[in-house]
Amino acid sequence: MAAAAICHTSWKDRDGAGISTRRGGSESINTMGFVTYFDLLTIFLFGLIWIGIVTFLRLKKKKSFVYLIFLTIFYAYLFKVLDYTLFQFQSLLLLKYFKPDLILQGQAAGENMNPTPLITLTLEDLETSLLNILLLIPFGFGLPFIMDLRMKKIVVMGALFSIIIELLQLITGFMAKITFRIADINDVIFNTVGVAIGYWAFVILAKWVRSRN
Repeated sequence: MAAAAICHTSWKDRDGAGISTRRGGSESINTMGFVTYFDLLTIFLFGLIWIGIVTFLRLKKKKSFVYLIFLTIFYAYLFKVLDYTLFQFQSLLLLKYFKPDLILQGQAAGENMNPTPLITLTLEDLETSLLNILLLIPFGFGLPFIMDLRMKKIVVMGALFSIIIELLQLITGFMAKITFRIADINDVIFNTVGVAIGYWAFVILAKWVRSRN
């Protein structure tokens, strides 16, 4: 048999999560095509939801174009957060159901959760912790532009948003028996800190703008 027919091919996703198969080069091309299709489908569905929300707010609630612009920016931000934390990896987990022979190079489902807060952190976790803070700063900063809420409610909403993401990572990991993301209580803590920082940045900006008028 020709070597090309049994060669071990592999491909890396956008975050370095590896997948491989033993059916030749065309299989890896099909794999990339599936991921691209999943990305386009996700963008299409979120686009339809955005059109529905904007149409309702403009026609029924008579919201201004300025408000809708702020809403669109915040909506796009939420989509990118979900894409980074969930969608980029869920496409690979879904692919496993269509291609059972596919080898996903992730972590076992039993290793995808850390329920212990803070005390397990090391210096190596510093970069990840900072990234988790930065990830949700725009949440705390942007939400006040579209919703008239006090800090407590915004922080609670940010924390719930983070918890939902972690739970989805945990659930999908158990369903697929493999994961590329760990559901970590520390992520929720640092995400929430990011929301609070973002809100205070909004307050400072609002006070500065008022002082200039």
